[in-house]
Amino acid sequence: MTTSSEPVPDSGLDRRVSNLETGQQSILSKLDQLLGGSRQPPAEPERPEVNIVDEIRRQLDERDRKAARTKTEAAPPAAAEPEQPPKPPVRGITRALWGGDE
Repeated sequence: MTTSSEPVPDSGLDRRVSNLETGQQSILSKLDQLLGGSRQPPAEPERPEVNIVDEIRRQLDERDRKAARTKTEAAPPAAAEPEQPPKPPVRGITRALWGGDE
C-alpha cells in the first residue's frame, strides 16, 4: 500500500462530469420554459371532483332504467301469436339422405 501524495493524473473525468452537469441544467431550463416556468399545480382543478361511489350508483341506476324501458318495449303481447304444436323430430336417416330438416 502506497501513501504517496503525488497528484493523480487527470483522466478527463472532472471535465466529463462538468459537461454533464451543464447539459442537465440546460435541459432543465428549457423544460421550465416549455412548461411556463411554474411547477405549481393549477389554481382550479380541471374537472370537479367526483365521488366514485356516487358515480357508480348513478351509472347503475341509468342502466337499470334503460333495461326496464327496453324490456317493456320488446315484450310482445301474449295473445298476438297462437300456440303451435311442436314439430315431430326429423329422423337421422332422412337427414343423412336428403341433407335437410324435412
